Amino acid sequence: MARCAWLMSLMIAIFWTTGCGDTGKKKAASVPVKGTVTLDGKPLPEGEMSFGLTGEAPVILTVKDGAFSGNAYVGNNHVEIRAYKDGPPLSTDPEKKPSKVNYLPDRYGYKSTLTAEVASGGANDFKFEVTSR
Repeated sequence: MARCAWLMSLMIAIFWTTGCGDTGKKKAASVPVKGTVTLDGKPLPEGEMSFGLTGEAPVILTVKDGAFSGNAYVGNNHVEIRAYKDGPPLSTDPEKKPSKVNYLPDRYGYKSTLTAEVASGGANDFKFEVTSR
């Protein structure tokens, strides 16, 4: 029994000192980006876009009147663009509030092949032209 208690104490001490925190992975650097998004040749009224690198959580930027700005990771970013309209309420919502439905084609969302090469120095000014069809 004493041996089991000693072993448990050792395991707890190892866990306590190593923990689940920093894995030693260096966080990707981010820099300012800006740009425009047009839908069928006109500024996208409202939406959001994400810039992301493999292994990093995507950065979400707001699009308003066709313009966006914020910080994105340095490197070749995968870009997704979404715009929402009111949809039917969820069947589980007792308040019956409208849901949000992305009205842009999937080729700009989860199936996007859009990219942006974000440089550590420079303007990082991007233009994205999307179509509703």
